[in-house]
Amino acid sequence: MGLLYRVKLSYSESSAKEVPQSVVIKVPSPHEQTRHIARAFMFYGKEIGFYRDAAKDTPLDTPRCYAAHHDPESDDFVLVLEDLDGMEVISQLDGCPIDKAEIAIEALARHHAAFWESERFSEDLAWLPFGWDVPFPQAIAQGFSQAWPTCMEMFPNGVSERIKKVGEKFPTVTSEMMELADSPVTLAHGDFRLDNLFFQNEDLKVIDWQICIKTVGGYDVGYFLSQSLTIEDRRNHERDLLDKYRKTLSEIGLDYPQDRLMEDYRRSVLFCLAYPVQASAAALVNERAVQLVTEMFARVST
Repeated sequence: MGLLYRVKLSYSESSAKEVPQSVVIKVPSPHEQTRHIARAFMFYGKEIGFYRDAAKDTPLDTPRCYAAHHDPESDDFVLVLEDLDGMEVISQLDGCPIDKAEIAIEALARHHAAFWESERFSEDLAWLPFGWDVPFPQAIAQGFSQAWPTCMEMFPNGVSERIKKVGEKFPTVTSEMMELADSPVTLAHGDFRLDNLFFQNEDLKVIDWQICIKTVGGYDVGYFLSQSLTIEDRRNHERDLLDKYRKTLSEIGLDYPQDRLMEDYRRSVLFCLAYPVQASAAALVNERAVQLVTEMFARVST
């Protein structure tokens, strides 16, 4: 939902100690429709808010932020971030290897723990919306309803009758799927998928915090497992990864009851059908985008 530039830097000899040789600069999209969506969902302001107020407090490593500014009136923003060139990037199309998925799930649990039912949600993080606040469910329902016919055309032979029934009913139950107020909430990444994860041995850095929200931890877990693992790997390792997430929380002193986690997880996976469906109606500008949407749809609906 924005533009990224890698900028190579040069310095006078006297100032060249311990300074970055390059940075990544993120700025708004030039397209008016994209800007409209970004403003409606607070994408730009939320990412700036995360780096300003929360990045320093999460054990989940993020790119070093050199500058973060947002104009609420125009919704213009600029982020100057650490260049992660040299870290390992794994294509979401290939699927996340299980050893990397274990690293990601443990890091995610530690991040969630840092903001678990935090009092800061009514203080310096009060700007962070719940995932079920207006206009999120309403916009998702409308977008899904508009995109569903296009999705059916894109996958004429690859949609089971069960998923067709789910898709037809989805817009009428979006609010119920998204509202998980009976469970403890945390600061969720919102877009925790393989394309946003950078690895270096056992280390992990996570980018793209535009979609961060207050919601249940099971949402990020469901999104990651349903979008970033192959179908076979998810089926074979889903239970172990969920147990690892819950065990990590428990070691920190937090109880996420198994039945509650599974309920939140299942509802979140069901909701994640919205992502490939709505993406199928977007302008898919290259073959990889088409392949990714196709794979996302297969993973979440199988």
